[in-house]
Amino acid sequence: MDIESLKRWIATNVEDNGVVVIDESMQPWHSANWRAESMTSQHAFVADQLRSRNVRVYIIHSWTKMWCCTGLRIGSIVTPTADHTQQLKKHQVPWSVNCLALPFVSAVVRDDAFLAKTWACTTQWRADQVRDLTQVAKDLAKRIPGFNGDWHFLGQPFLSWVWIDVRDAAVADALVEAARVAGTPVRAGKHGYKRPTHVRIKVGLPEKFAVLREAWRNLKL
Repeated sequence: MDIESLKRWIATNVEDNGVVVIDESMQPWHSANWRAESMTSQHAFVADQLRSRNVRVYIIHSWTKMWCCTGLRIGSIVTPTADHTQQLKKHQVPWSVNCLALPFVSAVVRDDAFLAKTWACTTQWRADQVRDLTQVAKDLAKRIPGFNGDWHFLGQPFLSWVWIDVRDAAVADALVEAARVAGTPVRAGKHGYKRPTHVRIKVGLPEKFAVLREAWRNLKL
């Protein structure tokens, strides 16, 4: 959902005196201009929602996904006003950020080369993966009787993951197991998401993806 669509959704669907929490943890993958598509750039809109309807908009970010260090666990939240920030801080424990995460993030945000490569490669790698898996699904449909090769690929082109609806829960389970055996684990949609026909893969180095692609190409049911 682009920023203008999101603003319209909030204005139309959120009741007066409501609270909106927007998770923008994947937003930095958008491009070098990701802030323009972030709710953090929409100061007037957020202020107007608070003033006219008492709708409070909070924006959260995880700052470790982008740099492949999710174990460090550091994020941030932007609140409607300084008073709202102080209200949250009353509930914040003193050790909520570990001593490794702060200096790490302070350093990596200056790594312009890494960010430039991420923005340059992710969209292309993702498109290549979708193309290859579309063909894998068609090949499996030819080889396996009754196999539904009409896989549905979900997510914006810039994202670092792809959700795939493979149309069959048993096939999804088989794909997850094949990926595990190949050493390239994927996320099963049935756990937590209640999407038993879905699996999620990451967008990554082509040579790493090739291992997963071939494991799925040789799938046995």
